[in-house]
Amino acid sequence: MKKGRKCLLCGGEMKVRREDHAYEMSGLRSVVLVGVPVARCGRCGETEVGIPGIEGLHRAIAGALIAKPARLAPEEVRFLRKHLGLSSADFAAHMGTTPEAVSRWELGRAQMGPVADRLLRTLVALQKPIKDYSIDLLRDVGKAAAKPARLSFRSTGSAGWKPAAA
Repeated sequence: MKKGRKCLLCGGEMKVRREDHAYEMSGLRSVVLVGVPVARCGRCGETEVGIPGIEGLHRAIAGALIAKPARLAPEEVRFLRKHLGLSSADFAAHMGTTPEAVSRWELGRAQMGPVADRLLRTLVALQKPIKDYSIDLLRDVGKAAAKPARLSFRSTGSAGWKPAAA
């Protein structure tokens, strides 16, 4: 066991070693981080867990959740909504439902339907860095009457295409 720093609570010596850690701070009860540094105070028992690259960890968790074949559990819906950076109200608008429905999904009072489950997984799969969010377009989908879109594309050569200016 390596010696580390001083405890912030009592000033005792913290000893650090690599351990498996149940990552419940994510809101998910089933996530275990394998071999992360855990510091323990020999005097008061305080522990500190080092989690390097937390953004990458959350992307990996989100990727594993959207790849699982079973329906999303309530805590997974909440984790993915937060991963997208959306409030309950904004998430409801993107999903085409009410904040009350989102609350029921996240509290386990109602199961998210298969179409909504697939839409959430798609939103996460297509997620771009926060500076480039484009999923806001989904908020208005379905508010206008259905009519065919007028689309024009221009060849860029080598079988590539791009939208042409109208």
